[in-house]
Amino acid sequence: MKMMEESSDESAELVDKEEAVSAEKLFEAQQASKPDETSIAPPAPLPSFLTSPGGTPTTPLQATSPKVPVTPTTPPATPSIGSAPQGVRASSPPAQGQVNITPTGPMVPTQATATITTTHQQITPPMPQQSPFEVSSSITVPEMEVEEGSSVGSSAGSGGLFGWISGNRVLSKVVEKTKSSMESMITTLDPGMKEIIKSGGDVCILVTSTKDNKVGAVREAFQTVFGRATVYGMESKANTAAQPVGYTSGVKGAEERIQNLRQTASVHDDQPIVSVEGFIVEMLPDRWYELSCLVLQDPHHRIDLQTFSQPNPIPAEYILKAQDRTPSDYPLRWCGLNVTIGQIVEEACPHIGHADWQAGIVGVSRRESLFLAAKLLAYMYKQRLPTTYVS
Repeated sequence: MKMMEESSDESAELVDKEEAVSAEKLFEAQQASKPDETSIAPPAPLPSFLTSPGGTPTTPLQATSPKVPVTPTTPPATPSIGSAPQGVRASSPPAQGQVNITPTGPMVPTQATATITTTHQQITPPMPQQSPFEVSSSITVPEMEVEEGSSVGSSAGSGGLFGWISGNRVLSKVVEKTKSSMESMITTLDPGMKEIIKSGGDVCILVTSTKDNKVGAVREAFQTVFGRATVYGMESKANTAAQPVGYTSGVKGAEERIQNLRQTASVHDDQPIVSVEGFIVEMLPDRWYELSCLVLQDPHHRIDLQTFSQPNPIPAEYILKAQDRTPSDYPLRWCGLNVTIGQIVEEACPHIGHADWQAGIVGVSRRESLFLAAKLLAYMYKQRLPTTYVS
């Protein structure tokens, strides 16, 4: 019984030894398949374009799609300490534009050499930015050929920038519209500035009265037609009746005002003068109307013009009262009445007054009627002036 137990123990020991031997062989085989970490070759040197002076590439690189050829290798043999493994090949320094990547990790089963090829491409650096002044100065403007004696060419050459603007029709229109818009805005906010802004120019008119409804109407009319005009007034009297009657009396009264002003005042002989004289006339039986005669005389240009304002109807009772108050021995009865219609209206309607009774009777002020007539007179005067004088 004891012998049987010993034999069974020996068989168990034999089994254990065999397993130990096989395990040792398997361990040695596994150790032989692992490369030595301490014998891996150092990394390849950097490419030349990365090691150029300054630390930056001299020319820009444009990388293409990487081409990675995979080269399979056989499992390396058992490495020995101090020698390079068979599976690891020392790569030569890469050529310019190529980068060789050699895996160094121990967990890579196979070794592959990845080659990334980059191509050098010459790129022109961008041009330096220029300021707007430099760009505009580099633009060459062709010279305009202007015939000799041309007013545009002479004004552009003599006046510089302003002469060139005055010779350019488009710019002249733009400047004129801008100026007109600004003047309209200013005169709208402050109507008193209109007289100051539009005064001046080559046209200077003298009015034979200092009343605002006459001087203001003539000034506004001439400035509307000529653009810029200087208009002022001086008081002058006529030798006709207080209330002229008929067209002849109206024209005669206006002309006498001009003559008296030239004789008594220090007025230049060539000074253009506008005279305004109001009168009444019976256009139809028992139908009386009030008008104004406007006369313009310019001895220098030999211009003599007459025009009339619109007729405003007058109630017959006012005419009868004025006739009754005029004595029969009145020396100027042949050309008019001794009492004006304005005085009769003021006595009958004190709230209206004699200064502007036309607005209270017919709804149109005398200034408005004189403005339309003076505008017509200014337009006729402009048509008869020389072109060089107007421009």
